[in-house]
Amino acid sequence: MTSIEAYDMKIRKKVTMKNPKPYLMKNGSWALKGTSSATGITLFKIVGKKPSLSHSKLDYLKNMFTSRKCECEKFC
Repeated sequence: MTSIEAYDMKIRKKVTMKNPKPYLMKNGSWALKGTSSATGITLFKIVGKKPSLSHSKLDYLKNMFTSRKCECEKFC
């Protein structure tokens, strides 16, 4: 599993994100929401419409976005 880093505003440095979950914004861009490993506050990292990350992180994010369960217990 690839560790996702995001900026923690409370301690003012980058930390690893616990339990990152995909989030679709109103404008159609993707983001990741999770909690800080240091302080426990909610972190938000904008990934964009087409993520420009390394292949391993890109594959990880693709799997995360495509294999999520709906409220109806089906994979969407």
